[in-house]
Amino acid sequence: MRASKSRDRRRRRDQSRSRTRSRRREKKHKKDKLKSAPHISWKQGMALGPSGRYVVERLMGDGTFGRVLECTDSEGMEKVAVKVVKGVKRFCEHAEMEAEVLEEIQKADPTGKAHCVRMLGSFMHAEQNFCIVFEPLGASLRDFLKANDSRGFFVEDARQMARQLLESLAFMHGIGLTHTDLKCRNVMLRDASFEMAAFPRAGEKGVNVRRPRDCRIAVIDFGGAVFPDERHDGRVGTRQFRGPEMVLGLPWDESSDMFSAGCIISMLYLGQRPISVHEDQEHLAIMEKLCEHRLPTWMLKKAAGSKKAPEGLSLTAEGLLNWPAGAPDLEAVERVNEVKPLREQILPRHGSFLDVLKGLFQFDPQQRLSAKAALNYSFFADGVSAE
Repeated sequence: MRASKSRDRRRRRDQSRSRTRSRRREKKHKKDKLKSAPHISWKQGMALGPSGRYVVERLMGDGTFGRVLECTDSEGMEKVAVKVVKGVKRFCEHAEMEAEVLEEIQKADPTGKAHCVRMLGSFMHAEQNFCIVFEPLGASLRDFLKANDSRGFFVEDARQMARQLLESLAFMHGIGLTHTDLKCRNVMLRDASFEMAAFPRAGEKGVNVRRPRDCRIAVIDFGGAVFPDERHDGRVGTRQFRGPEMVLGLPWDESSDMFSAGCIISMLYLGQRPISVHEDQEHLAIMEKLCEHRLPTWMLKKAAGSKKAPEGLSLTAEGLLNWPAGAPDLEAVERVNEVKPLREQILPRHGSFLDVLKGLFQFDPQQRLSAKAALNYSFFADGVSAE
C-alpha cells in the first residue's frame, strides 16, 4: 500500500516540478501573482470542517502557502491548529501529499514518541482550500530566539532540544523518510511559556533572558518529505540550511538532513544562523571558513562538470574552491572574512558540543554523522557539565 501511495506522490511531485519549470520560463510577475494569491478570509466564530466542527478563535500565523488558525474542536472542546492552504491547485496538491506522509509517520509511530507533529485530520473547505488539523504547539525555535534578542538557549536546554531533534531524525531515516526542509522555523516548542533567568555564558553575565519552561519540541512541515523512490536531483529546502552537496547540485539523501540539523543545533547555542548568504560561491566559502577545512575536490569537480553546477562556481587548477579570487565582489570577500570559525564561537568548556557539530558539518555526505551515531556522543550523556 505504501509503495502505491509513494509512486502516486512521486508522479504528482514530478508533475508539479514540470509545471514549476514551465513557470520559470514565464514572466516574473506571473510567479509573483501566484505567491501573492489571497489567504482565506476569516473571523472569530467562523466554522470550518465537516458540520462546522472547528470554530475559529484567532490567527496564529501566515505563510507563503497558507495561514494557520487556532480553532476549538466542538466535538471535544479542545484547541487545535488548522492549516488552511491557499486556493491554488499546486499548493493544495502539496498539502495533500504532506497529509499522506503524516499518515505514514503516525502508522509507524502510533504513540507519538518520534517528536513529529501529530495530524488530527484533514478536509476541503469551500471546495478550494485544503485544510490539515494539527495538535496545538507553541512557538518555533526561530521565533523564540528572535524574541530573545537572538541569544542562544542555555546549554542544558539546547542539549534536550538537540537530542529530541536527532531522535526524530533517527526515526524518520529509519523508515526511509528524508525531511528535506529542516530549519528553526520548522521545529516548534510544544509550550512557548518561559521564565526570566540570568544568561550564564561569558559576555552576557547579568543579562536576563527568556528560558523555556518546557523544552519538548515537535518537527513540522512535511510537505517536501520524500521516501527513497521519490527523491530527485533538484535543490530542495531553505538555502541557509542546505548541505554542500545540495548547494553544488549533487545527488542527495537523508545525510543532507544531518547537515541541516547541524545548522539548527548550532543555532540553539549561537542564537542566530551560522550561515546567512544568498550566493553559492560565497555560501561555500563561508562553510570552509566556519568549519576550517576545505571542500573535497571530488565534490567540486563533479559539480563543475555537471549541468546543474551552481552559477558562478569557480575552482582552482587543483580543484579547490577558488576563494577569494573567484568571489562575485569585494563585499562578499569582506563578509566571509568577518565569519568566525565555530571553534572561536563556542566556549572551550563546551568542547563536547563542538564535537557534535564537527560530525554533523562533515562536507562529504558519506563521512557525515548519522542521527543514531550523533546521539552516542558524550555531549548527550547524562551528567555532562553544561553551563
